[in-house]
Amino acid sequence: MRVGLQVYSIKNRLKADPYKTLEEIAAVGYRAIEMANHNAYEDIGTGFGMPLDEFKKAVDSLGLTVVGAHIMLANGKENIEPFYKDLDHFKKIIDFYAALGAKTLGIPIDFFPDLEYLKQRCEVYNALGKLCKESGIHLLYHNHWNEFALFDGVTIFDHIMNNTDPEYLGIELDAYWQIRGLYDPAKVIRKYGDRIDILHEKDFPLERIDYLNSWKNLDKTVPCNWDTFHATTCPDDFIEVGEGMIKVQDVIDAGNEFDIPYILVEQDYTKLDELDSIKLSYNNFRKMRGLEWD
Repeated sequence: MRVGLQVYSIKNRLKADPYKTLEEIAAVGYRAIEMANHNAYEDIGTGFGMPLDEFKKAVDSLGLTVVGAHIMLANGKENIEPFYKDLDHFKKIIDFYAALGAKTLGIPIDFFPDLEYLKQRCEVYNALGKLCKESGIHLLYHNHWNEFALFDGVTIFDHIMNNTDPEYLGIELDAYWQIRGLYDPAKVIRKYGDRIDILHEKDFPLERIDYLNSWKNLDKTVPCNWDTFHATTCPDDFIEVGEGMIKVQDVIDAGNEFDIPYILVEQDYTKLDELDSIKLSYNNFRKMRGLEWD
């Protein structure tokens, strides 16, 4: 399993100076990166306006591999329906990343008010995934904690897996958010390992243990929406890989049982400078076994 970086971890530096930040990422030692385009209506590519040829030249010169990208809208709330159903527009995004040699595209977050809506979304995921597959790309669903709400006694996450074709939709499993949803990521990996292409990792600070359970004041039979999600998300609840209470080595060991190719640092929030943050996670990963560096 290779260590990489979801560039959302260094989003502010990347936006301010993309060329310099890519150099800094490579200088830390990362070789695999996943992009985070939250402006995918206006920009089909990087999310920070760098043309395909310039971006490809930059990553190639730095020895960086673009493994994929998160594709969504700027705020995640508006125009979700037409965005994911606009296959012509999505094909342009696919073409951009296929030209970079990327093998995955990820749906970074979604919300489901009821089971019928969820099943309709699964049809959309299958359609997008089929389109991706035609270009050699695997569409992935990236979880948070909200997918562990229950519809008819079954988690939303399981409903998604049960109602999508593995050929068209895989998993980008975020271990941190699994734990926040009160599920052991190692067990979920062993249940769905054949569908997982990428693992995401950050850590949870031990001193915030009373806030670990995202469902603490919520009813698991009532689905979460965007506003609920943000109301229960606190920057204090994030810390760098290896600095908190998550058993990261267990996640790595389970992932290696299924030859999952990548585990990526995704630091949503940090109290450190972004560059110092990704350095700390990288250095802590270096102390763990079962990882590859190239």
